[in-house]
Parts: sequence; structure tokens; C-alpha cells
Amino acid sequence: MLDALRRSSSGWIAKILMGLLVVSFAVWGIADIFGGYSSDTVASVGGENISLAQYEREVNNEVKDFSQRIGQPLTRVQAREYGIERRALSQLVGIAAPDAGIRKTGLAVGDDALAHNIVTDPQLVGPLGKFDRQTLLLTLRQAGVNEKTFLADRRKFLVRRQFADTMGLGVSAPTVLTDAISTYQNETRVAAYIVLPPAAVGAIADPDEKTLEAYYEKAAIHFTRPETRDFSIMTLEPKDLTASIAVSEDDLKKAYEQRRNEFDIPEKRAVEQIPFATMEAAKAADARLRKGEASSKIVSELGLQEKDVDLGTVSRTQMISPAIADAAFALKVGEYSDPVQGPLGPVILHVTAVTPGKPSTYEGVKDRLKAMIVNDQASSEVYNVQNTIEDGRAGGSSLEDIAAKNNLKVVKFTGVTKEGQTSDRKPIAGLPQFKDLLETVYKSEAGDQIPPGDTGDGGYYWVRVDGTTPPQLKPLKEVRADVIALWKTEKRKADLDALAQSLVERGNKGESFDKMAASLGRTILTSPEIKRSSQSDTFSRIAVARLFAAPKGGFAYGPVGFGDSLLVMQVKSIDDPKPDAQSADYKQLHDDVGSSLQNDMIATYVAGFQLQLKPEINVRLLQRAESADTQQ
Repeated sequence: MLDALRRSSSGWIAKILMGLLVVSFAVWGIADIFGGYSSDTVASVGGENISLAQYEREVNNEVKDFSQRIGQPLTRVQAREYGIERRALSQLVGIAAPDAGIRKTGLAVGDDALAHNIVTDPQLVGPLGKFDRQTLLLTLRQAGVNEKTFLADRRKFLVRRQFADTMGLGVSAPTVLTDAISTYQNETRVAAYIVLPPAAVGAIADPDEKTLEAYYEKAAIHFTRPETRDFSIMTLEPKDLTASIAVSEDDLKKAYEQRRNEFDIPEKRAVEQIPFATMEAAKAADARLRKGEASSKIVSELGLQEKDVDLGTVSRTQMISPAIADAAFALKVGEYSDPVQGPLGPVILHVTAVTPGKPSTYEGVKDRLKAMIVNDQASSEVYNVQNTIEDGRAGGSSLEDIAAKNNLKVVKFTGVTKEGQTSDRKPIAGLPQFKDLLETVYKSEAGDQIPPGDTGDGGYYWVRVDGTTPPQLKPLKEVRADVIALWKTEKRKADLDALAQSLVERGNKGESFDKMAASLGRTILTSPEIKRSSQSDTFSRIAVARLFAAPKGGFAYGPVGFGDSLLVMQVKSIDDPKPDAQSADYKQLHDDVGSSLQNDMIATYVAGFQLQLKPEINVRLLQRAESADTQQ
């Protein structure tokens, strides 16, 4: 939620200062200017210090985000290999430079302005639709940020926004510039055109032997078998160990008693929770409810809707606190509770429906419980077996010997490309889709002791490279038909391009378009009005760009939007509409151009700050922090 707080306090200003304008510094390799004494400062830029706590927090956020993107958690060692720590420090330094430069301008934000910004932050609204301090503290606690750090960060942001607002004052788009851009964007053209399909150049004869051999050598990449690798894989997963794990009836019954709450279906209740600012307000509302007044009226007076107080159907453990749960589950259907003090303030509860729970039985869940226990034990045992396997590999045992001892299998694959296919681009049957498997195979050589990989299912895999087949050019006699077909395809494209180009040259010299079209048996078509931004299955972006580069009456050619045909076009008309300063589109364009100029102005200043201020890095502190992370 802390990220949401940052987003809510930003807008276009933050997008500029925190995105486009934060040019990451190349902070690595700089001399350790802090050497010789201890410091909690990781880096300093123009008097703006970056603490070790800030650095760790930024790294943790980056690791979390990256882990979510790749779908698996990263260790700090892996994060370092991906360059995440370097990127985190670069981002912090990149932000500190503008802060240092802006501070020199004398801009500041007072306590009143800071407080107003926080209490009006929509991300900090509580149950009553107003700023709630408990919501703020809970958010900061979850993010691992103390209140002092949050206030300092928010104050810096407000100073950045003040700087951006100041720099943007008086910057607006000149009318002549807006008019020019509007005319450029809205100019339309109508073209007469013919479509030249590949067949327009007629049949392509086979090349002679000399031409064929020369093309075969030139286009060898198309007829070369890719490098392939032979390798063996041994896997160890929890399911491989389940057959050897036994669970006695007594142990199963004990486990059921300990875990029966996992199988019992709990009672659930449809609950409405009406929040109040004070206990006095809650008691007053309670008195009104007991006189028969509708709760909807009270909810409306609080500025809330029915959906705001509806918790849905929940179990006891899903309630926000034990006290509220006890009160809700003591009510009968239709009853209102006395005011209850909750962690976010007093509430009154209303139960509208009850779904009874259903207790489990030992016989009913025995098989499922046994499978769960066996899987849990197998998952734990995997680690021990993995250590045994590593000991065996260190002692020189082969995968085959290790597999035999542990009742595992070794599967061999031959002739596998980097893409996981055969050299003929066919799929490999049974090839596991383990992350980084093929990358590992192709960066290793036969004889390398490759560390185990993660199967993604709580297990490990071991891969051994058995052999390499380098890329090999297929003999001409084997691919002769393919070489001829590809040569003909490229020859037809070249001839079609030459034909279109010759028609354009003839047209620009004054020859009638009707005459040229008739000689080819093609019909002249007329396009609708086309803008520079237009694109369709008929008119590709390339064809449109060439059409707009030609004068009225001039010729141009280009590819169709879909397919292998070409267009030969003549500009029939050009319409340069006069800008309508009163239209909504024109006003939006004027605002967009003005915003762009403001962005450029701010970017220039911030880039200047970054050029003038050089970062100073506490390399020794970083190394100590990295060493500590590695040992954890």
C-alpha cells in the first residue's frame, strides 16, 4: 500500500521527476570516499545522504517486484546476480540529485502544508470516509517504514512538485506551433492506386547452376542445421519419495485431532458492520436501532452506502478482531449487537443470515489427511536426499549410479537445439519445461559439474551435458529444392519492387496512369481520405509515409498493409484544413504541447543538477552489507 500512497501523491509531476527525469548514475567503480571510518551513509549526492536503511528498503522492494514478475522468490545472492542491488542504488542516487539541486533554490514546504497533504490523501481514508491515523500507521508498519521517514519522504515530494509547478509557470504553447502541428496531423490526401500482386512479374525461371551455388553460399544460414546438444536429466521430486513413507493408524488419528480444524467446515455469517467515530456516536445509534429505526438511515447519515458496511459471508477467523468476531457470532439472525470497540474504532454489527458449519469425521478425511502427511514428509525428505546425491556427485559417482541407489530415473535427450527442438524444428517428446534448463545446457560443456536446478514443484533436477554437435551446412543436393524455392521468392520480390519503381519513374515523367494500369491489366482504385497516422490492410505505414512525401500529382509506391503485394500510388488531392481554435481536439493539442514544453523545461534543469552533482559511494559499507546478506 505504500506504493499506492506514493502514486496518490504524484500525478504528472511525479511521472516527470520520478520517471523520465531520473537518469540513473553509473555509481559502481567510484572510489570509496568514505574509506577509513564507519558511516551509516551508503551514498551522498550534493549533501543528500542515502542511509543503509533506505538502501535496504529499496533493494527489498525491488527484489519483491522482480520475484513477482518471474513467479518465484529470489535470494539476495540471486538478486545481486540480476543486478537488482545496483539498480536500487542507482535509482536512489538518481532521485537524490534533483532533491539536492532543488534544495539550493530555497524552496521549502511548511508543516501546515505537509499536514494538509497527508490528511487529504485518499489512500489514508478510514471507515468513515476521512483521514484515519490508524490506517496510516498500519500501512507504514506493513511497509517497514517509520513515521519520521514517511514525513521526510512526503515533504521532499511536495518540494519537487513545488519546483515543477514554479518552472511550469508562464510556459505555454505558441499558437503558431500548435497550428503547425494541427495542420500536420490533420492533413489528408486521396490517392489513385493499383495493386501489384507477386504474380504481376510472371513466372520465375529456375536459376542456372552457377547462380544457384552462389545463392546457396550467400544464404547458407537458411540451410544450416543449428547446434544441438545431447544431455541427461535426473529429477528428484516429493512424489518420488512418497512410496517409501508409511504412516501408522495411531499417528494418523493423532494428526487428525491436531488438525481437524483444517477439515471442519466453519459456521459462516452474513454480517454488516457499521463504523462510528466515537463510542458516544455508536451508543446513540444503538438507541435508535432498538427503537426500530432502519439501519439504512444511520448508514446514509454517516456518508456511507450499504455496500460499504457489508462484510459479506465470513467465518469467525475472517473477522478483523476476536472481540468483533465474538459479538457477531453471538447474535441471532436479524439482531444488532451492542457497540463493540474494534481496532479501528467502535462498530455495531448486524447478522442477516447464518450458514451452519459442518464438522468433519476421521473416516471421511482419513485418506486425504494421509496423503497430506505423506506429501509433507516427502517434501522435507527431498532436501536430505538432495544432500546425499550431492555427496555422491562430489565423490565421483555418475548420475546413473546415483539414480540406481535412490530409485530415480535418468532420461537422455539427443540432438536438442537452444529452442528445445530437433534440428528439423520439430518438438522434443518428453522434454521437461524446467526454468533455465536449456540455458544451463548451452552454457555448460561435457564434464562440467552443474549445480542442481529447481523443478518448480519442490524438487531438484540434475543435468549432464553428454555431447555437442556444431552447426552444419546441409549439402546442396539435400536442400536443392528449398534453395531454388527461396531464390525464386526473393527474385520475385526484387522484380516486383523493380516493376513498381519503374512505374513510379514513368508516372513522374508524365506518362498516363491509366495507360500504365491498362498495360498490366490492373484497375485504378481511389482511396478514402488518408491521414499521416492512417494504416490499414491496404495502406501500410510505409506506403502512407511515401504517399505524404510526394507532391500533388506525384507517384510513389510501397507495400500493402497485409500480404506481399505492392501499391503504386498517385496523389490526387491534398487537403490542409485550417486549425479550429475552438474545437475540443485543438484545445487538447494546445494543452498537450504546453505540457511537453513544461516537461522539457523541467527536464533541462534536473539534467543539469545530475551533471553538476557527483555521487560519493561508501563502497566498504555496501560490501559489509552484501557479506552479511550472503551469510544469512
